[in-house]
Amino acid sequence: MSRRKRRTPPPKIQQSPISALTPARMALLLALAAAPALFNIQSSVSFEPDKAAVIIALAAIALVDILWRSWREIAQRAPRITHHPGAILLALLAAWAVVITLTSLNPVVSLWGNHDRGYGLLALLAGLIFLGVAWDMARSGRQWLLVDAALLGAVAPLLYGYIQILDLDPVRGFGVSFPLGERASSTLGNPLYLGDYLLIILLLTGARRVLRPSARAASRRILEIFGLLIAGLLILTFSRSAYLGTLVAAATLLIFWGIQQRRRARQNASSLRSSHQAGPSRAFGSKWLLPAGLAALAGGVAALVVLWPRLQHGGTIQQRLLIWQAVADLLRSQPRALLLGLGFDTLALRLAPYLSPTLGHFEPDFIFRIPDRAHTLPLDLLATGGAPWLLGWLAVGVVTLWRLARSRHPLAPWLAAILIGRGALLLVSFPTHIPDLLFWIVLGMGLGLTHLRPDKGDLDTTRPDSRQQNAALSALHLMLAIAAFGVFGFSLSAAWPGGLLLWLLAVLPLALLLIALSPSRLFSSLSLHPVIFFLLVLPALLLNQHIGPAAQLAWVWLLLWLAGMALFAPLPTSDWTAPVLQFTAIALLLLLLTIPRLGDIAYKSALLAPDEVRRDRYFAQALKLSPYDDVMQSGMAWVLAQQPGASADAENPVARRITGLYESALRPSSRPQPPEIVAAYARWLARLAANDPDLASRALATFEQALQLSPHDIQTLNDRAMLLAAMGRTDDALAELQHLLTLDPLYGPTYRNLAQVYRQMDDEDAARAITEQGRENAPWWEAWEN
Repeated sequence: MSRRKRRTPPPKIQQSPISALTPARMALLLALAAAPALFNIQSSVSFEPDKAAVIIALAAIALVDILWRSWREIAQRAPRITHHPGAILLALLAAWAVVITLTSLNPVVSLWGNHDRGYGLLALLAGLIFLGVAWDMARSGRQWLLVDAALLGAVAPLLYGYIQILDLDPVRGFGVSFPLGERASSTLGNPLYLGDYLLIILLLTGARRVLRPSARAASRRILEIFGLLIAGLLILTFSRSAYLGTLVAAATLLIFWGIQQRRRARQNASSLRSSHQAGPSRAFGSKWLLPAGLAALAGGVAALVVLWPRLQHGGTIQQRLLIWQAVADLLRSQPRALLLGLGFDTLALRLAPYLSPTLGHFEPDFIFRIPDRAHTLPLDLLATGGAPWLLGWLAVGVVTLWRLARSRHPLAPWLAAILIGRGALLLVSFPTHIPDLLFWIVLGMGLGLTHLRPDKGDLDTTRPDSRQQNAALSALHLMLAIAAFGVFGFSLSAAWPGGLLLWLLAVLPLALLLIALSPSRLFSSLSLHPVIFFLLVLPALLLNQHIGPAAQLAWVWLLLWLAGMALFAPLPTSDWTAPVLQFTAIALLLLLLTIPRLGDIAYKSALLAPDEVRRDRYFAQALKLSPYDDVMQSGMAWVLAQQPGASADAENPVARRITGLYESALRPSSRPQPPEIVAAYARWLARLAANDPDLASRALATFEQALQLSPHDIQTLNDRAMLLAAMGRTDDALAELQHLLTLDPLYGPTYRNLAQVYRQMDDEDAARAITEQGRENAPWWEAWEN
């Protein structure tokens, strides 16, 4: 007998639906269910970096479990997938990501991600870990668990988005900004990010309703209403990139579905001929699906071509065009960037010299912001890791779509629609953590589904003998809902009592969706297990209502609570040794990985501290824990400068402290200096120069230093001109401001500053005339003037 014949066949997955729910798989399900609901208003950056920290922490749990099982259960390892071309490409990309980080403009930032985004090497590796887990789950037929977890995770963002549109958001806190009543941003923090997320969730909801219909009419209606609410909130983001992505995704779904149906019709016809039978094809819609998809795609492209001249007159399209041009000029001027890239989250350190001065008038506050993203995926990939990074991800996409196009699994067209639709969206936007988490999962499922036949491999919850399996799946759904509910409560806990009411309102939509997704009655097998896990998160919610060490402990408690769910939720089991040892190792690892977030919470505590002693203690702790010292020092300097005790007298203790913070942030270093911090220091010196003329020359030199880093920063150019006027050089100031008006006739502060210089020259008529001209020409004038 050959070795091939002696191999033991893999177990049938229908016999063990939940027993194979390892901590790695549970960590992924928790990430999908819990991470979208998270934002921490005790942190100075409430959205992206905190979401990244949760995803990285859960990925670390999965990695520990994978390594543990590889060591303990070598003989029972899953079949290898390393020969797969997609796996080879992803391994090469992971290796190249390490090279990108080591050669980055700022390796520390590229490891952790920058202070505002948190999109560094660790976030990328977390995504790759989850991609591998999703791949494994799809190969074993558990892809619908991933879909259900994603849908449960969408309940809190959906509810919160509508609450914002109704202008009922209870969150009002320092460092938190929502466009209340105008555009939905939800727990994602930005309408663009929310639109990206909802595009994926909408397609997953459609796939769940069409491909896995419940036998209960009420469950089907709930999913349909859920899908309509998602579509409605996507519209209320008013994100044109999300609209474009949805159109392309719909066309792609029709095209891939049509291709799949035609292939099935040909195979059926061939089978009938080989058996000498005849009969009609059951490939419903195979004749019109493909043409309809192509027609929809062609219509969308035609509409874009027709509307393009109108779209690029003002607004975000024109702003993106300026950013694209700047990034392209940067890449052309630096061959190294085309080969190795600049590193993760470091684009802003090199982009400023290539930006147009007209970029400043697109913001309502007229601040000249230096973008840290190219706002289009191809240029972002090029700037991050060079041509190898772009070509590598393009190859992964091509391999995945090629395999999805050949797959007979009914979910394949939906996954292809997500990948291509989001690709279209990212042509005019950039990736963020929660939509990217779903992208990793879809990519993993796409690579795993191609190994399955459409009639085999899926967990079957409709068989008569599957009652025990259905009860276990319903219990799992309940645990995931508790995770989403607990994290949403943590996000709102610092905004109680208003946040408490909104948190409790989330019970109803979560319960309804649980009814729709659970294969058996929700409370038919209810035990104390979910109740215990819910009670265990409550201390984190109570602690998060305070600043300082209590808020830090709350953050650590939340992460350990999620780790406990990943390790102990699939129990009961008789062997507690492995989970306890893993939990100990994971706790130590999580403490290490969460250090930057603890530093940021200490920084926020310093900003909110009611007295100077605690403020100094929290700030010192923040500098010890956080890798973003320059950001925190300059931010604290700005906050102190707004306080009543911040006198413009250079000898004032608060003024000396502010000056020291700026100088510490700008201490000589081999790493590039952020232009914004240099410009902020120059403005502070110009403020001091009003009482100490000897500082005027120093302020002017600092302005020159800032303009060397960002020569087209029209905000800094205006500030320098006003310093010249304060020094008595009114002719120079007037000439410079008039020149700035020719560079950007839409920048409001130039008109105001010109009027001020004219008044300084006792020319009131010219001052009134230039003010009226600004009122007529500059956007945002009324809101800015008020």
